[in-house]
Amino acid sequence: MTTPVDHKAWIQTLQELLHYYVPPLELAAPLVVSCIAAIAAGLFLTFRSARSERMVVSCFAFLLGGWIGWRASEWIGTPGPISMAVVGVLLTVLAYRTYRIWLAGGSVVVLFLAAVTLQLGRGDLTRYLPANDQGSQRIEDGMITELPTAEDQVKKLHNQAAVQYEKFKEKLMEELKALGPVGWLIPLAGCILGAVLAYWALRVFSVVWMGLLGAILAVLGATTLLCAQRPDLRASVFAEPRITFGSIVAIWLLGLILQAKEARLPKRSAKAAEGGGKPAAQSA
Repeated sequence: MTTPVDHKAWIQTLQELLHYYVPPLELAAPLVVSCIAAIAAGLFLTFRSARSERMVVSCFAFLLGGWIGWRASEWIGTPGPISMAVVGVLLTVLAYRTYRIWLAGGSVVVLFLAAVTLQLGRGDLTRYLPANDQGSQRIEDGMITELPTAEDQVKKLHNQAAVQYEKFKEKLMEELKALGPVGWLIPLAGCILGAVLAYWALRVFSVVWMGLLGAILAVLGATTLLCAQRPDLRASVFAEPRITFGSIVAIWLLGLILQAKEARLPKRSAKAAEGGGKPAAQSA
């Protein structure tokens, strides 16, 4: 008999994870540009993906090709910008012609990642919390004998995102290895379900998961920008993660409703045009 999950304790642990792994961010030009780009891309995916599937896939292929070209330039020794441009353009042309295959693959990957996230998020989240690290501070017989240096203080208060990412990645890899064959059954079922949905309802399902990804991008981009501009909001956002989650769901559902309405309008106008054309032909 399984022990019921204590949702209150789960949320409290999630708050601790956010406080540790999401470092305070300073308002800088690269961060502002990144957040604005994430908001714009997220809103576009949420509200316009149904009419721009080919363009969305092509843009993703260009970015993926640029990243592949940049990594390949380190191995081959070619100039990075040239490799990024060449591979990005080639992959974009390929994606433009085979965008439905890319959407089907994305459907499988999205459900697989969702199933893996479900498996990793089950149970007690305290296993992801790191061990206490006192830095260079020394305590002997109840007395502090050595204070942390200024560098340690800055590092403790403003841990670099890359360092935090590496720590969290190590924890995730340990959990993935501990899943075992039985633990991978749900992700495998997610792959199969994604393939089935891609076969029977590719366009509808692709709009659903692209809209969800867009809502996540938009809300997280806006939240990051607000927290960087007003650091006092960071604690409030982490104290109630359900508000952020609710905002994502609300924007996602609104996007699906609006896109569903827009998808019906061309069909009605087409039927009206056909109906208007038939009497004209008879009168002639």
